[in-house]
Amino acid sequence: MDALEDYVWPRATSELILLPVTGLECVGDRLLAGEGPDVLVYSLDFGGHLRMIKRVQNLLGHYLIHGFRVRPEPNGDLDLEAMVAVCELDQPGLGPLVAAACSDGAVRLFLLQDSGRILQLLAETFHHKRCVLKVHSFTHEAPNQRRRLLLCSAATDGSLAFWDLTTMLDHDSTVLEPPVDPGLPYRLGTPSLTLQAHSCGINSLHTLPTREGHHLVASGSEDGSLHVFVLAVEMLQLEEAVGEAGLVPQLRVLEEYSVPCARAAHVTGLKILSPSIMVSASIDQRLTFWRLGHGEPTFMNSTVFHVPDVADMDCWPVSPEFGHRCALGGQGLEVYNWYD
Repeated sequence: MDALEDYVWPRATSELILLPVTGLECVGDRLLAGEGPDVLVYSLDFGGHLRMIKRVQNLLGHYLIHGFRVRPEPNGDLDLEAMVAVCELDQPGLGPLVAAACSDGAVRLFLLQDSGRILQLLAETFHHKRCVLKVHSFTHEAPNQRRRLLLCSAATDGSLAFWDLTTMLDHDSTVLEPPVDPGLPYRLGTPSLTLQAHSCGINSLHTLPTREGHHLVASGSEDGSLHVFVLAVEMLQLEEAVGEAGLVPQLRVLEEYSVPCARAAHVTGLKILSPSIMVSASIDQRLTFWRLGHGEPTFMNSTVFHVPDVADMDCWPVSPEFGHRCALGGQGLEVYNWYD
């Protein structure tokens, strides 16, 4: 066993729960799992054992039907799938923002108000014109500058779009376009950056800030490819930002790398653990570690997990004693521990 294998899998444990999972996110010591329109809340102990403590029924279905317009499919049916990302805002008086990637081709923004009791539709866009598979939010922080919230959306045509939510939600901002008809949501304007990252649908997406003040962005596609690039967020000076009050960010790709045949199956989970290590999950039931930082991602090691049709994954550090933890959700829910 070489040094890389020693790092990745010297000891590993897992726990498997059989239920269909479409989305995962770890929040503190809670694991949120999407099961169709329901959201399940699990508690996690240090040994990686799971215990379901709450089920919120028909959450997405309720708001997709009653909260906003849904574009019919060509056959007249309504497709009510959505993936969500929770974004934290700095604006006083506003609650958390929920971004939804919807299968009718829309990216929608909701405000979560009244301690989570009210979900208000704020804005939407049909920029992608195709099924949106993933949304991911991240923040940009720089010395002596305002913290900015950015959103990335990914669609079935392999394209990525980046949105500056901080500028959009500023008072007196002209970025949010007024609705066509009264009672409809605002329309998101033009994205800050668009990028053709893959040749087909993007099912996995993650970002990580770097020491240089940039962001590592990684995505995985249905064709088994990986795409990694460095994103710079540069602030235009006031005199350059025509018509806008304050600084306006300009997004630019500094360097990018692709691995066309990284996996032999759809890459449906992806997490950048550090500037030098990334982990991916694919529907061939392989959890694979990649080395970053020296050109294109290079293979480190791979192991087999038990969940078929994995749809999402999340990884997070636990402690020096218990190492890291990785949750995989598909036709079941499995949690791995691995130790440095």
